[in-house]
Amino acid sequence: MSSKEKTAKELEKLSKRFLAKDTRKVLLDSLENDKTEWFTWVSQIKAVLRSLSKAENAAFSGLALLMEQRPKSNFHQDNLKRFLISKAEYYRHYDFSLEKQLKREKEKRGNLWISKVLRLFISRSFLGILILVLILGFILWFYLDRESCLEFVQKVIQPFLKAIR
Repeated sequence: MSSKEKTAKELEKLSKRFLAKDTRKVLLDSLENDKTEWFTWVSQIKAVLRSLSKAENAAFSGLALLMEQRPKSNFHQDNLKRFLISKAEYYRHYDFSLEKQLKREKEKRGNLWISKVLRLFISRSFLGILILVLILGFILWFYLDRESCLEFVQKVIQPFLKAIR
C-alpha cells in the first residue's frame, strides 16, 4: 500500500471521530473548555490533508476556524460534517495507481527528449552540417591568420597524416 493510501485511510479514521455523535460531543466540549482535544484532532486532520491536497487543507482550516468561533452552530457543524464525509468518500474510491502511472509517463517523456537530443547529435545530417561548419571555420581562420593556421597544421594535423600513410 502506498503512503497516500495509508494517509487516506488515516483521514477516514480521523473524520469518524467528528462524524460519530459521542466523539463529536467530546470534541465540541473540548472546544468550549480547554481546547486541547480539539486542537490535536484539527492538527492531525491538517497533517493528513496536507499530504493529500493543499487546497483541501486550506478549506478544512477555514471550516475549523469557523467552528472555533461558533462551536454551537449547527450550520458550521453540518458544513464540517459534509466536508469530512465527501473527502473520506472521495479518497476511499480514489485510484492512486493513476498517479504512479502519470509519474512513469512523465519520466518516459523526459527520457524521450534526452533520446531525441542524443539522436540529433548522431544523425548524418547534423554531422554533415557540423563538418561543413568546421571546414568553413578552418577556411575563415586561414584567411584571417595564416601563420597560426599553418603552424596548427604542421604541429597537429601533419603527424596524423604521416601515421595514415
